[in-house]
Amino acid sequence: MILLLLWAVLASGCLAYGLFFYKVLIKWQLVDPSEAVRGTDLLLMGLCLLVMLMQLASIFVPANYVLALIWLLGAASVALGSFASVKTYLRRFVRQQKQIPLFWLFVGVVVLYSTLEPSNVDSGMYHLPSIRWYERFRVIPGLGNLHGRLAFNSSFLVTSAAFGFTDWAGQTLFPLNGLVFLVVCWRFLGQIRSATPIRFLALILLALIVYYLIRQVFSPTPDLWATLLPITIFMLWLEMRPVFSIRHVVLFMLVCLCITVKLATIPVALSLVPLAWAVRRQLTLRHVWCLGGFALLMVVPWLVRTTILSGYLLYPFPALDLFSFDWEIPLERVRFEKDFVEFWGKFRIAEPDFDPALLKTPASEWIPVWWHHKEYYALNKPVWLLAVCSPVVVIFQYLNPMFRTRVQPLVFPYLVALSGFLFWFLSAPEFRFGYCFVWMTAFLPLLPFIPDQTRYWNLRPWSNAVLAGLLVTLIGYYAVHFLGQERFPVQRYALLPKPLSYRNLTTEANFFRPYRTRSGLLILTPKESPLQQSCFDQELPCSPYSYPDLELRGATLADGFRSSGAVAQ
Repeated sequence: MILLLLWAVLASGCLAYGLFFYKVLIKWQLVDPSEAVRGTDLLLMGLCLLVMLMQLASIFVPANYVLALIWLLGAASVALGSFASVKTYLRRFVRQQKQIPLFWLFVGVVVLYSTLEPSNVDSGMYHLPSIRWYERFRVIPGLGNLHGRLAFNSSFLVTSAAFGFTDWAGQTLFPLNGLVFLVVCWRFLGQIRSATPIRFLALILLALIVYYLIRQVFSPTPDLWATLLPITIFMLWLEMRPVFSIRHVVLFMLVCLCITVKLATIPVALSLVPLAWAVRRQLTLRHVWCLGGFALLMVVPWLVRTTILSGYLLYPFPALDLFSFDWEIPLERVRFEKDFVEFWGKFRIAEPDFDPALLKTPASEWIPVWWHHKEYYALNKPVWLLAVCSPVVVIFQYLNPMFRTRVQPLVFPYLVALSGFLFWFLSAPEFRFGYCFVWMTAFLPLLPFIPDQTRYWNLRPWSNAVLAGLLVTLIGYYAVHFLGQERFPVQRYALLPKPLSYRNLTTEANFFRPYRTRSGLLILTPKESPLQQSCFDQELPCSPYSYPDLELRGATLADGFRSSGAVAQ
């Protein structure tokens, strides 16, 4: 399958850039060169640099395969310049396969589920359309006037556009989620083999990740990154000592990346406060300049892109209306996008039946309604209950001398997780928006109950059996459900996965209807809109809504869109 090649190339490129950046840090005397560095740490640093470069470049040029090839050429040059170091890490990876052969079962399952069409409803609605716009044009002023969700700027979508290879493959490929999924699985497999209590947390989280996220490994949704990267931050944090190290740099870079992937992850930035305080005496002005410079290079282009797409510094937050660009999305539409995220999370009512008055419903009334929503995953509500009860558990542990010394190192990570849990639940309690914070809030307080390592508590004899059993179950489900019941032709998609396209449903003429605005601009609208809001891979201007006053800002689509705020029809 072509995705295997893309994962290998992306992983190698990220490793090369991460190693290069690590050597720069050593040269600037920011980290200790004698410290052992994991290959996954270097790979994650390289991933952060990749996203930073793609965001910055996309302001000026389209984010397509040209940028990807330039990045790959740079990676090859860096790898040749550090050939011995790259070779050492690759040898270590190959050698560790004998210790963790289970990883290749993970790879097999991810490849198998990557043949399937993405299942996230938002993928056809705005993830894939955004990627197609980014591939064809540099960031377009006022793109959110065409459809408000096209202004949901995510650095993940920009990077996905560069590695979508639409023109080469005849469809848009989505290799990034599978790559990060496998990197995190590999990292957690290593932590499960450690001699610390977090090995139990790593096992629980890895099982949840596989169970919940396997259907998103071939998908353009940023939700997978918004779950896996914050979890990785927490697991990094739990391993840290109060000595500044390369892991502090990795964690800081991942926090910056998370913010640009999805704003819902922003509570994870609170982790920087206790971490910085713990190493405050070791930080120099050089550290501040280096880390601050990276933060600016990561976050400022993201803010610039958001402003160009929507006219607002942060979207959809109408209170931050700092500019008066002609492409600014009308205020009432911005409020709608902001309110509907909360509305859907609380009430699960479709967009055509949106009632803003319900947002004023007191918690004593909307929480019982929310509780009775039917969840796709049976574990959601039990884990949520565990998270709700967790403050009582932590207080008990802190007051009990038997557990106090064990819970003290977990207090700050737990408080950050709890802050994220409350932020998620009070703003948009859709589970897929907050898996990371729900899981960490629920399971972190269990660690003090884990005794010191004994033969009974040693995970190695049975953790592989647990994970292998879960993976074999997923393979069995694939065979029974997709191959047996749905007759999925897996052999047809052995090389290229099933594309995400309206052509899987019907013809263009049957799926879309043409509409012209007052300015004469042609817009395609799904015939079943507003219930069907997906434009999929349609590259003509497409929106589930018709705005009569929508117009181009210039002669071409690249000049952008503007609107005076007429009500949608």
